[in-house]
Amino acid sequence: MMKPSIAAHRAQAQATPAQAIAAEANRVISTLKLSTPADREMVEAVLESLKAVADILAPAVGKTIGIRLIAIRNNIHVNSIQAA
Repeated sequence: MMKPSIAAHRAQAQATPAQAIAAEANRVISTLKLSTPADREMVEAVLESLKAVADILAPAVGKTIGIRLIAIRNNIHVNSIQAA
């Protein structure tokens, strides 16, 4: 039987670009909800970078990240991103 950490790593290696980008965006978004939240401008900058990559590799995820960016800038609660 494989250790859970190894199984998780193997599953990540087989992720599509859309899934990988969505997972990273979700990690960044989740930092806004920590007890000591990340700086909102830094989160925006990272999401803008991920959006630029997603617009090329996974346009649907790029569009979703763009919507999340607008919500974050308007102080609206943001849900996680689902990859296609």
